[in-house]
Amino acid sequence: MLRGVAQALALVEPFEAAAIDSALREFAESKAIKLGQVAQPLRAAMTGSTVSPGIDLTLQALGRDEVLARIGAAIAHG
Repeated sequence: MLRGVAQALALVEPFEAAAIDSALREFAESKAIKLGQVAQPLRAAMTGSTVSPGIDLTLQALGRDEVLARIGAAIAHG
């Protein structure tokens, strides 16, 4: 799932909370899953925790390059 999320996030312009939220919601809908099922693993990959501010704000604060790098690391350590 994280690979698909990474692909979706790579296309987000501008890389801001509202656009990120929209992309995550569209991704979840396309997979017929709830947003939480996307946000929790993504949050763990970003912060190492299941608790953080809103995932859209967290991703915006980290920036696209860091987000994609952390997703890649999470996938590699699968």
